[in-house]
Amino acid sequence: MTQERLLKLLDNPELLSTISYEELKTIALAYPYAHNLRYLLALKARQDQHPEAERMLTTAAIYSLDRKQLFFLSAPRQLVPQAVSVAFEESVLELKPIQSVKKELEALTPPAAPAKAPKEASAPPPLPAVEPQTPEEAPRQEEKNEPVVEKPNRMPEMPFAVWFGRFQPPALTDPPEVEEPSQAPVPEMDAVDTDGLTPQELAERSVAENKDVISETLARLLVKQGYREKAINMYERLGLAFPEKSAYFAAEIEKLKK
Repeated sequence: MTQERLLKLLDNPELLSTISYEELKTIALAYPYAHNLRYLLALKARQDQHPEAERMLTTAAIYSLDRKQLFFLSAPRQLVPQAVSVAFEESVLELKPIQSVKKELEALTPPAAPAKAPKEASAPPPLPAVEPQTPEEAPRQEEKNEPVVEKPNRMPEMPFAVWFGRFQPPALTDPPEVEEPSQAPVPEMDAVDTDGLTPQELAERSVAENKDVISETLARLLVKQGYREKAINMYERLGLAFPEKSAYFAAEIEKLKK
């Protein structure tokens, strides 16, 4: 940038539109202590509404030698109103006599047209004649409009003694007999004689009668009583019923066989 162009920009900041913000910023960074370039960069950022406008204005104020000059450069220019002299021409009013003024007004206004007489309003059509009704005829017409309601036939009144003698109550009949459902006979269960048996004997009898009953507790009870064959048989059946514990039952069988 030449010195002549810099002076033109300082004299007329509107010419900053001919240069880009980045170009002016590059020149200002090349000459960091040139306060005039800082002024122009702040003005350019403000004209372009650049995000760095406030920061550039602060930097220009720091580097400025005369902040009044910075204010004059950054503040918007205002037009000073100038005094305008207006010359008013004096006009002289001429007074005329009233009679001559009236004649002039009559000559200007056109004659008024004669007002037309309003047409007579047409009389309304005559209403149809209605014969007056006497007070006796009015209720008769109302009686004709009312619906006819038949009155119920009243039973002839009779003394209570006569009515009681004629009253015949309905004959009472016996209710039909309801047969009760026959109950099926309850089958008799053979009584089991359990008197005098010990718990061990009851367990043996239960196992002997119910061969399908299997239990690990019964197997242990048979081992304690000395019935190893029955206990081995019980463990074999348990191994078939519970495959997940077959290894445990096989070990118990091996113990009993030793």
